[in-house]
Amino acid sequence: LAGTAKAQLGVNIGYAPVTYTSKVTVGNTTNTSSSDLNGFFAGFTYNYGFAKNFGVAFGLQGRFNFKTQTGSNDLIVVSANDKIKTTQILLDVPLLFNYSFPLGSSAKISAFVGPTFSLAVYGNTHVTTTTTVLGSSSTSEKDYDMYGDDSENNRFDIAAAFGLQFQYDVFRLFGGYRFGLMDLNSNDNIKTKSAGFFVGLGYTF
Repeated sequence: LAGTAKAQLGVNIGYAPVTYTSKVTVGNTTNTSSSDLNGFFAGFTYNYGFAKNFGVAFGLQGRFNFKTQTGSNDLIVVSANDKIKTTQILLDVPLLFNYSFPLGSSAKISAFVGPTFSLAVYGNTHVTTTTTVLGSSSTSEKDYDMYGDDSENNRFDIAAAFGLQFQYDVFRLFGGYRFGLMDLNSNDNIKTKSAGFFVGLGYTF
């Protein structure tokens, strides 16, 4: 991501949790809820220096988000325990403009900002329910497609991203924040947006 006088190809890995915040409006009442997922990413960027210390980086990365929840409902003779696993796979295309500040001959620090285009290619929620009636247990499992025909979730998102990077020789350490600009729910009464920080390591060829 560091601006240079020539093109650079780099590979990245990192940690990028995400929070989906939904605002549900019914009449004059609006309720807000959020869902936090852990996330990891890996990919590559190609940075082209178009002027001294200025560059633009673009590339492709895959992102894997996941979350596990448990819940229970205990009555006098019946209890139900749920285990909910959510997984999501996305493809990101960043387009980040950057400016670098040299720190000697081998190091530099860079600031970057720009949009990231995201497409969710997979999303699934797997629910395992164990029901116990008078000491006798049974288990059922069901999958819910996050982007199925009956889903109101939108696959496409555009996020604004900004952050800093430190590069020493061919190694890079970077971090920043991104927030989604698109409504990820097609229901007119529900507005859902994404946000989250990211940190990563990179290697420049």
